Amino acid sequence: MRPPEKSSASRSVPGPAGPAPRSVPVPGPAPGSVRRASRRSVRVCLLAGLLALAPLAAGAAPAQATGEAAARASVLPALPAPDSHGLALRSWREVPGFGGRLGEATFLTDAIFRPAGPGAPSIDPVRKPVKARILLPADYDPRQQYPVLYLLHGGAADVEQWSKPDGGDIVETLRGTAFNGIVVMPEGGKAGWYSDWQGHTDGNFAPRWETFHIRRLLPWVDANFATRTDRSGRAVAGASMGGLGALKYAAAHPDLFSAVGAFSGGTDIRPAAAQQTVGDSLWFYGAAFSWTGLLDGKYRVTGSTSYRMSTVFGPSSGWAAFNPVQVAGSEASYTAYDGRLALYAGTGEADIHGWNEDLHRPLRSRGVAHRYCTGPGGHEMRLWREELRNFVDYVYGSRARSCPNGWAPPAS
Repeated sequence: MRPPEKSSASRSVPGPAGPAPRSVPVPGPAPGSVRRASRRSVRVCLLAGLLALAPLAAGAAPAQATGEAAARASVLPALPAPDSHGLALRSWREVPGFGGRLGEATFLTDAIFRPAGPGAPSIDPVRKPVKARILLPADYDPRQQYPVLYLLHGGAADVEQWSKPDGGDIVETLRGTAFNGIVVMPEGGKAGWYSDWQGHTDGNFAPRWETFHIRRLLPWVDANFATRTDRSGRAVAGASMGGLGALKYAAAHPDLFSAVGAFSGGTDIRPAAAQQTVGDSLWFYGAAFSWTGLLDGKYRVTGSTSYRMSTVFGPSSGWAAFNPVQVAGSEASYTAYDGRLALYAGTGEADIHGWNEDLHRPLRSRGVAHRYCTGPGGHEMRLWREELRNFVDYVYGSRARSCPNGWAPPAS
């Protein structure tokens, strides 16, 4: 999720035929312990991106790299297998301002959208360009082998969330930490929920984000960069919707990852408040990612909340296989991540804090060693950056028993 905008105004957000458009409040700072206001603030984080449409110039292209940045384009390493693992590379460019360490790859792939539904897809072609940003160590040497952190963005956000100077600012965030590796920050959809959707949009197509990340991007990264290619070399983490994604991927793919971190992550998709958040996101964003489909009503999903939930996650009878709280209470119980699992949630986050408590308890009762940090604070990037620093030091450093954000020591 994106941090709340600092405004108290309300603006009307248009939608396709279906439920009436609503005025969406843009919240101010996280309201601390006021439960109902906090719950509304968390949901609005998912929707806040549409309120930034005023500066949009239709189809506005990214600024072109010029001068010194353009001259340094060769600083990025050449890619030995650019078209592989179901990805066709369209561009590999340096993102200016990061000293040649941050590259942006743009792909075409069949793994994002697939035709689904009773009619022909409303988009033609179904393949759309999708991006991933990749941060390399300052001393990157292709003869070495580096650990890889897959870092997932939140709802209403996009591929840039963790690398924006006024957002995650990944270089500064990781400066001075124990992590010396590669960070992969992929697009995951504004409301993709890190899933291969089981249903379809109103336009008869469906995202396959898990397929893109796990079956396409992960092996592509290993084929093109100097990585440690076994599970011990990979971690996955994310904020908000990305925290749910990290826990979800960790549960489904313990053979691929050895560490997992969730910052204000969703941990249970069963409560009514969680389902309303998912349902609202499919109304406002649906299958949109970045600017793709953002203004196209056919990318959205209309219908009841239960219908929207099943569109993304399938029938509730199958949720126990990936829903974190249910996984934690099962025999598997994230045991593959013993000592390398970390949860963070502010007490001002109301529902999310409670859901993280609900995940912490079964992990503790089953003896799964993990870090659980909680204390004053809300749903905001300022805290998530410190939590990411704490997570990588926990996994890759001294594992000192401390929590970020001035919080008390980890709960036991």
